[in-house]
Amino acid sequence: MPSLAQRNLTRGVRLGLPSGQAVARALGQTPLTDDQLGLPKPGPAPLWYYLLREANQLAGGKHLGPVGGRIVAEVFLGLLAADPSSYLRADPGWTPFLPSATAGDFTMADLIKFTGFGLTPVA
Repeated sequence: MPSLAQRNLTRGVRLGLPSGQAVARALGQTPLTDDQLGLPKPGPAPLWYYLLREANQLAGGKHLGPVGGRIVAEVFLGLLAADPSSYLRADPGWTPFLPSATAGDFTMADLIKFTGFGLTPVA
């Protein structure tokens, strides 16, 4: 059985996925350079490889880069938009009403603070 990496790269070729550089350009991002990509020869990078390399080069591997993050975010938004029971479909005008550090800008930090998580030591 081939490795997961080999299967992902093969699947990308079979599906005709665009290169990582092409996707970056389509999203208005400056693509990684050939040096940043570190491939054996210059040229188009498979999308799966590009996303992993982007995370490594631009975020030290701690999180996705701009292209990978955008793809993940758009997948989640597409799922929410297609789900008839999601809040985006059921109540598109809904906004959080819990207290926030900045009025009108409710963040994950506000949610964590609201739950009390991290404010007291856990035994």
